[in-house]
Amino acid sequence: MFSILAITTPIYMLIATGFVSLKSGYISRDVPKALGTFVLRICMPVMIAGAVNREGAAALNWHFMLVYGGASLLLMMAGIFVMHNLRKNGFAASAMYALGMSNSNSGFMGYPIAALVVGEAAFDILAWALIVENMVMIPLALAVADAGAYPEEKFHRAFFKAFTGLYKNPIFIGLAIGLVVRFTGMPIPEVIQTVIGYLTATAPVVALFVVGGTVANFPIKTISVETGMIAVGKLVFHPLLVTVGMLAFPMNDPAYMLGAALFASVPMLSIYPIFGQRYGIESITATTLVFTTTLSFFTVSALIYLMG
Repeated sequence: MFSILAITTPIYMLIATGFVSLKSGYISRDVPKALGTFVLRICMPVMIAGAVNREGAAALNWHFMLVYGGASLLLMMAGIFVMHNLRKNGFAASAMYALGMSNSNSGFMGYPIAALVVGEAAFDILAWALIVENMVMIPLALAVADAGAYPEEKFHRAFFKAFTGLYKNPIFIGLAIGLVVRFTGMPIPEVIQTVIGYLTATAPVVALFVVGGTVANFPIKTISVETGMIAVGKLVFHPLLVTVGMLAFPMNDPAYMLGAALFASVPMLSIYPIFGQRYGIESITATTLVFTTTLSFFTVSALIYLMG
């Protein structure tokens, strides 16, 4: 167990550093947002482009994306059903709660944790997971939420609107550049590879600091039933369903199977409260982000222990 804590403790110490730095006033509240923008708009596109060009790895692993995406979609649909039909929340709130259960903070937490456990395989998984999350999960959840929040908005129009906005998404830009380089055989100069290496090494540390600072920006309110259900869905059922999917449809490389479970086991996106604000549920989504991130130290450590 001490070997497991040796992996997870430094990760959460970096998160705690960001949290304490902001809470103590050592840094201003604007710093996490600025650093997060650097990671999202500079580091992530470069890392995605590098991942789809990594020698020995598939640019797009459809097997992985179908299993990981299928498990995530199943959880999202179940989450919407439970939150709407059993908890009697509106469709907009139910969609956002379900998104919190089924969409991971892959770039800021999934990759740093998985890289310590499965090595280079985490680099490949990062690209595939972000494609699923940014091109399927988030547009779908926003479309359901918009259709529920605005009676005049039809689901297919809301989904098309969310999907067509992808061309401005840094993840999509990095993927497009990476695929062009991969399939044209364009050589990458050594100096560019060095820059990619610097950004790849920098991103995880900065991202974890940003997570801590972001969490510090949102005070914990009352822990509601919804918060507890979202946390359990995200930290328990998401990795469980992904693991079951990977066992039912196994991949050749066991590192990808373990990495998929680790990516699914981390909390939701740091911008989750911003999504909630759009539909008037920012108090619950902010509290859920703080609560789930704190609890994940124990659940992620337990998952690594259980999976050997």
